Amino acid sequence: MASLQAPLLAALLLLFMVFQASDSAPYGTNVEDSVCCRDYIRRALPLSVISRVYWTSDSCHRPGVVLETIRGLEICANPRMPWVKKLLRKLG
Repeated sequence: MASLQAPLLAALLLLFMVFQASDSAPYGTNVEDSVCCRDYIRRALPLSVISRVYWTSDSCHRPGVVLETIRGLEICANPRMPWVKKLLRKLG
């Protein structure tokens, strides 16, 4: 039984790390008050679920628009995507 625990634990830890790296939620950097995006959401969000929008810091490696939903979730979006540009125009 103990021989299966170590590989199972290693597999679960690896799976957790993969899901964390592919998450489209913003994360903080070492720079005070800056937020960056690791990944972008892959589908468009309707305007009706967005409560707030803000840009990531200029110190980030990749540009991003953070969409805050009415439920309080923060989701990174690619500012080059047509649906994001359209959303920004409507909210602008």
